[in-house]
Amino acid sequence: MTIAGPSLPADLVERWGIRSSELIADTRTSLVHRVLRRDGSRAITKQLKPEGLHELSGIDFLDWRKGCGSVLVLDRRNTACLLEDAGTLMLKDYRLQHGEDAANNIILSVLGELHSTSVDAPPDSLIPLRSHFQPLFERTSREDKPDLSAALAYSASIADDLLSSQSDIRPLHGDLHHENIVSGSERGWLAIDPQGLLGDPAYDVANVFGNPDGAFADIIDPRRIIRLVDVFAPAIGCEREKILRYAIAHAGLSICWSLEGGDRISGEGNAMERFAFLNIARRLLEERAFSP
Repeated sequence: MTIAGPSLPADLVERWGIRSSELIADTRTSLVHRVLRRDGSRAITKQLKPEGLHELSGIDFLDWRKGCGSVLVLDRRNTACLLEDAGTLMLKDYRLQHGEDAANNIILSVLGELHSTSVDAPPDSLIPLRSHFQPLFERTSREDKPDLSAALAYSASIADDLLSSQSDIRPLHGDLHHENIVSGSERGWLAIDPQGLLGDPAYDVANVFGNPDGAFADIIDPRRIIRLVDVFAPAIGCEREKILRYAIAHAGLSICWSLEGGDRISGEGNAMERFAFLNIARRLLEERAFSP
């Protein structure tokens, strides 16, 4: 570890008793450090940049969960927080060693804890699911490339229908996937980096379909898509079709985020992967290829 430097403000270094720090992520929205504290414990610090203030609802979600299925918020100061260090083993890597079914079982376990009831009222800051989907609706209205326009219009139509008929509305992690479930501490597998949303619980598994990163062949494999539908529908307590439709809706939204970040459908990045997934999932939905 390196000695804590200017990227960690002096008042936070003192307040949290930080002896040393290691930068582990510098994104458009935040700075994340793994730190060693004076008492010998390790923790994670997350500092939101101006572009990342929308992530405050995610920190509020973690605060509300109080460590149930997710990392603990140890302390907060304005747009920075001190988090439990859940470990360095990502579910993405675990899946490579132990397989898809083992990874899915962990997702189900974490999801069950995240969706469990709490005696505390959820925070008011959680973002409604329809607001979360606005980038998809806005991009669809102005997209002029025929193939992309058709795919986004299809995804947006499904999203609008789902959002108009939500059930069992509750706080959601909003970004659950193989790199946001980690382990290595005595508390086992925990979720990190939530969006902090409010909506239908079926959305909370939608991002699993497009992950893990680097598993494109699996992501577009119809057998895996159907398997995920069959695994998640009973866990959420909804029809299989609903799970697949939320996955399609999220794929369209993810394409829009990627395009805004400079990605291209013709490239080899996330936009291309989600576009390919969307088209295959659409065929499965229209053919009703999933289990009855």
